[in-house]
Amino acid sequence: MNSKLMRTILLALTLGFFAVWALEFRRAGLLESYWLLLVSIVCLLIFQFVRLKASMSAGAKQQKEVAPTRQIATKKPKK
Repeated sequence: MNSKLMRTILLALTLGFFAVWALEFRRAGLLESYWLLLVSIVCLLIFQFVRLKASMSAGAKQQKEVAPTRQIATKKPKK
């Protein structure tokens, strides 16, 4: 699955679960709606992990593309 699509879905799930939790919290209280808050936090943590993993893989790919510069040997002056 595309990384950008995955991040968008996870962020939407995070916001959706948080909104549902806020509504449920007002209706039933914290004990009955705590699991919605936890699911929202889990989605947020997975979003952060996917974002960091994509960033690291892009950085590694960029490192491979940069060709190492060739060093020219110079003679040392005789003493």
